Amino acid sequence: MKIVRIKADTATLLDPAAPAWGQVQAQDFPMVPTPLKNNPAIEAISPFIAQSTDHGVVHGLRVAAAHNGEVLTLRLSWTSQKHDTIADLDQFVDGVAVMFPLSAKASAATMGSPGEPVNAWYWRADKADQPFDVVAEGYGTSVRRSGKDAKLQSGALHQNGQWHVVLARALSVGNTHARFTPGEPTKLAFGVWDGGNRERAGRKSFSGDFMLATVDA
Repeated sequence: MKIVRIKADTATLLDPAAPAWGQVQAQDFPMVPTPLKNNPAIEAISPFIAQSTDHGVVHGLRVAAAHNGEVLTLRLSWTSQKHDTIADLDQFVDGVAVMFPLSAKASAATMGSPGEPVNAWYWRADKADQPFDVVAEGYGTSVRRSGKDAKLQSGALHQNGQWHVVLARALSVGNTHARFTPGEPTKLAFGVWDGGNRERAGRKSFSGDFMLATVDA
């Protein structure tokens, strides 16, 4: 995919309904259930999740990606008839994440591995303006960090049965975060959780392993 350079300030791009997004061609990505059943690594963490077969009900994600020379922004859209947030112990939350490798051999399917970390931007509908910055080195190792400390921001709109979520972060914020350089490629992958389907943790839809993205100079 292509991360295009446009002339728009960050405040504008954080609005999913901003006309500026009309300048950015979106790309559709098929989403599939995360492979969990009978996975020994998953069973060691959660035998319940390891038997999951009914997750991954979000089948497609539309992504528009842009930067303004200072901040990289991703507008993520998918179908979700309900606006699911946690209101009780048996309710779950809609969410979306973008993952980047922090090493050449990191795998998106396993959320990295020991010594091969990944960095993710994680948005939840119950904390719509408080995205998390996440680092992981395999299943069950995710550490959530303050999005504010990582200069990570979000904007969200639920309209006509669809979520439109924007995640935005400065191109470079430190060695333990993904870094982006105009004119150089990066890699990314996506995950989506449908709260109405009781999805959480590994129970989600994902886009497969990391895909190449070009960052306009």
